[in-house]
Amino acid sequence: MFRTALCLATTTALVQSAQWYEEMKIGPAWSNSFEDTFQGNKRVGALKGILLDLGDNHRALFDTETLRLVTAYEGGLDWGGTPWTGAHGKLIGLNNGTPIFNSAAGPGWADASGSFDDKRPIPGFGNLDHSKFNGYYRHGDKIVLDYTVHGTRVLETISREGGNLTRSFQVGARAKDLVFRVADEASSFTVGADRAGAKSADGLGIVATGGVQLAADPKNPGRLLAKIPKGEGDLSFQVAFAKGAEPKAGAAPDFKSLIAGGPALYPEKLETKGTISTDKQSPYVTDVVTLPAENPWKANLRFGGFDFINEDSAALSSWNGDVWVVSGLKGDWSKLTWQRIASGLFETLGLRVVNGVIHVQGRDQITQLIDLNGDGETDHFKVFNRDIIISPNFHEFAFDLQTDKAGNFYFSKASPVRGGGRGFDRILPHHGIVAKISPDGSKFEVIATGLRAPGGVGVGPNGEITTGENEGTWQPRCKINYFTPGNVPFLGTEDSRQFLKDAPFTEPLCYLPMEVDNSGGSQIWVPEGAKFGLKAGELIHLSYGQSSVYRVLPVKRGDTLQGGVVKLPIRLQSSAMRARFHDDGSMYALGFRGWQTNAATECAFQRIRYNEGVALPIPEKLEYTPTGVKLTFATELDAELAEDTTSYSAERWNYVRGPQYGSGHFSVDNPDEAAEKSALEKESQGHRKNDTVAVEKAKLLEDGKTVELTLAGMKPCHTLKVSFDLEDTDGNILEGELNATVYKD
Repeated sequence: MFRTALCLATTTALVQSAQWYEEMKIGPAWSNSFEDTFQGNKRVGALKGILLDLGDNHRALFDTETLRLVTAYEGGLDWGGTPWTGAHGKLIGLNNGTPIFNSAAGPGWADASGSFDDKRPIPGFGNLDHSKFNGYYRHGDKIVLDYTVHGTRVLETISREGGNLTRSFQVGARAKDLVFRVADEASSFTVGADRAGAKSADGLGIVATGGVQLAADPKNPGRLLAKIPKGEGDLSFQVAFAKGAEPKAGAAPDFKSLIAGGPALYPEKLETKGTISTDKQSPYVTDVVTLPAENPWKANLRFGGFDFINEDSAALSSWNGDVWVVSGLKGDWSKLTWQRIASGLFETLGLRVVNGVIHVQGRDQITQLIDLNGDGETDHFKVFNRDIIISPNFHEFAFDLQTDKAGNFYFSKASPVRGGGRGFDRILPHHGIVAKISPDGSKFEVIATGLRAPGGVGVGPNGEITTGENEGTWQPRCKINYFTPGNVPFLGTEDSRQFLKDAPFTEPLCYLPMEVDNSGGSQIWVPEGAKFGLKAGELIHLSYGQSSVYRVLPVKRGDTLQGGVVKLPIRLQSSAMRARFHDDGSMYALGFRGWQTNAATECAFQRIRYNEGVALPIPEKLEYTPTGVKLTFATELDAELAEDTTSYSAERWNYVRGPQYGSGHFSVDNPDEAAEKSALEKESQGHRKNDTVAVEKAKLLEDGKTVELTLAGMKPCHTLKVSFDLEDTDGNILEGELNATVYKD
């Protein structure tokens, strides 16, 4: 089982000063992007790779896009990867020593013409036409890979005993011979007379059983191929490798038993006690679903996705590839039970439970987690959809996982930002998008482009789609994107326009100043029956960067929306990344600390309850008028304060959207053309020209809850900030600020 990085030169001193990731037990299979060494040169070994722990400090890397065994070696790991070391751009490195064997880049199985050429639309990226990866099974610490080649199912397990490395196969009925690549070496292979064995000049011995023939590739003498003869039934066989010794191949294992569910890897269940607030005065109170302080596997619990399995339990996925289940949510929280049900997934920042099946969104695919034997652990890691194309860039996170009423899945995908945050690496077809996947996982489509770093996605009751967005290149500030299904919108990042070459920029619902949100999370609509102090159908925005929750106040704008946000009086222990409503009407929020955020703790899972009858100190409705704004509160306002213009203050400013990182504040009333032009050529965050806007009149309307403000010259602007300090007729203080975007129409 992977105990992360003890590198090749492991010493007692290194162990004593080990980082947390060097001690975390990841499990027997680890999905990630890996770098390795081939014929003396470092390369990306696999973008969507599975690193298999073979025991005794031996590992093998399998590429799930090309279906080839990339390398097998003895040795440790050269640590990298943002979720592990925090490094920007450095991958996890393998095979710094002498490998048992290596294979060159490209398909692992020959296509219909017998070719191993990479014929993908973008060579090196994406799935192959003639083969596909279906997932894998776990039986104890043994992994069975499941894939299809030319319509034939292949099961494979890789093992090591003594000096022997074996690949064992069960191949289904085959209408024609199948050929796969066994190894690529610097020197040619000599093939034995019985065609079942081969040896390279470098001392790599290989032997096969079951009637499988080994032969040197006539087009590449340094490559060894294996031919599986056509047949109507299943064929089981084994290929064995040994370096500097005679390989020994035998019978393949019983695959039927290996894919039926096996012994638990993580049988220990951990218990915590939740903390339930007794505060009756605040509008919102926060209860804490206490995380395990320690666990036997030293797993880092930075959870970035969750969903409820039922009223009593929830599944949570971590940035470092774990999935845990917590139960006991329905009771008094005196006993919360935690179980680690899966590990080794690829940066899992989204999770959705559909019909009782846990779906996890990683950078490589959406995976269904299936328990085959009822012990609670995942035995079958089944591919639901893996059409997403990825690169080795550190920043192209896959955020969130949501569904609509029809059962379609949605997630957002970041663009490959360069280290340091400015500009982008090579853009591929699925960078900076919102993706939609059909309910059965068979269809993948792009429904929005032009994103830079959307921290999450929201799906409304009528199919509305929202995303967050982070300040950066072509994004002047964080914002909330909003669109309805139909024409694919372009959301602002020119580098990730994708196929929308001439599409206009779809402006956001609102821009968010840095002190409001410097890194956006998900959005969520309040459902019917929620007991949350907000009306059903209202939109909530989560700020990862400011660890805050915002009520969105939309204003109709033709077929889309404009509007603003006001902060809900909610205190969180960590960032606000994901939220879901429970059947009891409360909202659960989840967040961790991984990049820029003011989060107080590493991770927190919390229940937020509304104290019925306690006044909310913020507006519930926003309207624009030709001369200003109307703000409607839930309670009747004290008339004297409401009509006192000194109870309010207002500012406004614009941003410049361009190729520079972010934007400064630019005057609306006195535009500075030279400064705005300069902002397109160099960064302008230091430019702060906010216009103070006089509140000329404040009128309390007949309902007693709505105040109409007349502003000096109501104008379109990217940010209109209105602060208020009021009281309602019961003496409750209503204090806060609105940050809104005003468009011409």
